[in-house]
Amino acid sequence: MQPGAPGAWLHAPLLSAALLASVASGALILRPPAPVRDPIDLGGLPAYSSHDGVLKATLVAAPLRVTIGGTSFPGAGFNGVYAGPVLRAHPGDRVEIHVVNHMPDAINLHYHGMRISPLGHGDNMQVAILPGQAYDYDFLIPPNHPPGLFWYHDHAFEAAERHVNAGLSGAILIDGFAAHYTGLENLPQKLLVLKDWTDPACTDETLHKIWHCRIVSINGGMGWQDLLPDGGAELWRVNNEGANLTLHLSAPGLTFRVVGRDGLPATEPQETDHVDILPAARADIVVRAATPGTHKLLVTNVLTGSGASFSTERQIGTVTAFGASADNVDIQVPPQQGLRDLHIDAYRTIRFTEDSGRDEFFVNDKLYDPARTDYQIPLGSVEEWTVRNETDDFHEFHIHQTSFDVTEINGVAKPFTGYVDDVSVPTRGEVKVRIPFTDPIIVGHIMFHCHVLKHEDHGMMAMVEVVQPGQAHICRPADTQGSSASP
Repeated sequence: MQPGAPGAWLHAPLLSAALLASVASGALILRPPAPVRDPIDLGGLPAYSSHDGVLKATLVAAPLRVTIGGTSFPGAGFNGVYAGPVLRAHPGDRVEIHVVNHMPDAINLHYHGMRISPLGHGDNMQVAILPGQAYDYDFLIPPNHPPGLFWYHDHAFEAAERHVNAGLSGAILIDGFAAHYTGLENLPQKLLVLKDWTDPACTDETLHKIWHCRIVSINGGMGWQDLLPDGGAELWRVNNEGANLTLHLSAPGLTFRVVGRDGLPATEPQETDHVDILPAARADIVVRAATPGTHKLLVTNVLTGSGASFSTERQIGTVTAFGASADNVDIQVPPQQGLRDLHIDAYRTIRFTEDSGRDEFFVNDKLYDPARTDYQIPLGSVEEWTVRNETDDFHEFHIHQTSFDVTEINGVAKPFTGYVDDVSVPTRGEVKVRIPFTDPIIVGHIMFHCHVLKHEDHGMMAMVEVVQPGQAHICRPADTQGSSASP
């Protein structure tokens, strides 16, 4: 593949050692096509966009009284916006974000899904912005960074669940996603920021009776409405910014074609009548109408109403189609290189366990300690991790700064369908993932954890240090290095 060809950025994390050295020295840079802005409807959300290669923004975090659907609750937001301002940039841009903290607790920002440096003023999880203080994030988005939908949120240990539940998050659009496809470039695009606010006390009678202590919103409101033109289709860019809840989207009368997950393309468009979006996950969905009329957009795992009105699904929007969509969207996905044929440098087993009586959650029997490095991994490594859920709870594996290929679920081999950065780990089961630690930008300390934020805050998180080759000192009996076959 030639530099600048569609999909070239997908191969950047998977380069050989020699090619990595060339990239690090500046001898080779894989450049995406010329910058373009995705023609996307942001649903009324404010946006900061880059200009002349620089994205500048000020984000003020503060408590916020939020009213949605006639119900008021104590939330939080950046710049007074519960669903968060949207950040828009291009690969190669510099990002300068001034964060001011008016929350009662320390905060920081994690740029979920992005391949940016974890050092210094980048995506650094060691940063703590104390109440009343400010901090300047300043980092470069690599020229080979994939365009797609990502998001930012507070990641302060022991407060992340509370702050994300309150609303401290927002979407990030690295523009140019549709330009890498044949068939998507002319489709109207809509951003759907999904949030759910949960009241742990739930003393409000109306909130309890009708909403079962949970408010689910799109772009900060209820009653989202969409219009599909006669015979047309749309590309929905959907982000689940909730703390703990998987959202199961369906819309009888509409068809969904999933073309991307977690900001990256799927290997083939997936036709489905519903889409499950994990906490923190994203989905790019081509939406068409099977029949004309007004169709309900539903989440099917959220309780609503009481008595005769009780339901296990909730309507969160409507889509009106003036005619059935023509089946003429021929979508060609950019080519991707998988990890199945590459040498595996290490095999690891990651165990998620818990002590429910003490409300503690563990990675390999350890609570998270910000002063401890759990693994050192040499840059250039490709590893296979077996992630086991040894509990009856829902757990979700997420790693910072890179994506992975899910190769097995409960011992059943899975075909390569594209990279993701979030995966559900079956209860009393396991997943196998192959992770490339090959992009020079990720050198430093990065995290992996359960993205059910309650579990992360209560200990289910660990630290990886990606180091230059020759600097790692790994000696753990539970790990296997250098083998080409799984133990």
